[in-house]
Amino acid sequence: GQGPKAEKLIVNSTRAGDWVLLQNCHLAKSWMPTLESIVAGFSEPKPDAPAIHDEFRLFLTSFPASYFPVAVLQNGLKLTNEPPRGLKANLGRTYE
Repeated sequence: GQGPKAEKLIVNSTRAGDWVLLQNCHLAKSWMPTLESIVAGFSEPKPDAPAIHDEFRLFLTSFPASYFPVAVLQNGLKLTNEPPRGLKANLGRTYE
C-alpha cells in the first residue's frame, strides 16, 4: 500500500516545513495504528528525533470510520462538509 510512502513523506516534511495532505484515510484501515503513533510522536518526540519545523502541517481527509484513531481526532482541528438537506438545496449549491 501507500503507508510507507506516506510515512516517509511525513518524516521528510516535518524537517523541511512542508505541508502534507493524506486523502481518504478511511481506506487505509491497517495503517491507522501507524498514523496514530506518528501523530503521538509530534507531542512526545523521542530524545534523538529532530525538531519539527514550525511550518509543517498535516492534513487528513476521511469519511467517518469507527477505527479512525481517537487520539488523532482529539489532537487536531476538524472540519466537516455536509451536503445540504433536500433536492432543491442540493441543486442550489451546485450552481453557486
